Amino acid sequence: MTYVTAEVMRERFGDQELVELTDNREPYLGGINFDKLNAALSEANSEIDGYVQVRYKLPLQVIPPFLVAIGCHIARYHLCTMIIVENDPIKIRYNDAVKTLKAISKGEVALGGAPAGESAPIESSSNNVMITVGRRDFGGRGW
Repeated sequence: MTYVTAEVMRERFGDQELVELTDNREPYLGGINFDKLNAALSEANSEIDGYVQVRYKLPLQVIPPFLVAIGCHIARYHLCTMIIVENDPIKIRYNDAVKTLKAISKGEVALGGAPAGESAPIESSSNNVMITVGRRDFGGRGW
């Protein structure tokens, strides 16, 4: 699924920063190296999918804006992993993004809609509450 695109990255970080992050090896293009940018975007989108699909069925019907922001920070991190230091704000934002994705996969942060494995309530014409009695394992022979 696509959460973050080149256009979103350009809006968030500006062309100058993307040139600095992507056009840093010979042969220099004098502009954004879209091959390198798209590789980082693919990696970021894939990383988000890996966490989100644990809890939600993909593709999502609506992509929350904070997932787009998370994707931008992840892609930016992947663009500059060779030059990043431990306390760099880019690494801190990446680590925060991963923490949020882990919280999503555990159900601690919701995206909206029904998570995978949960069904919508059964609709009835009278809107009555329906209760289903399950197994009673306590006190059985297996204990």
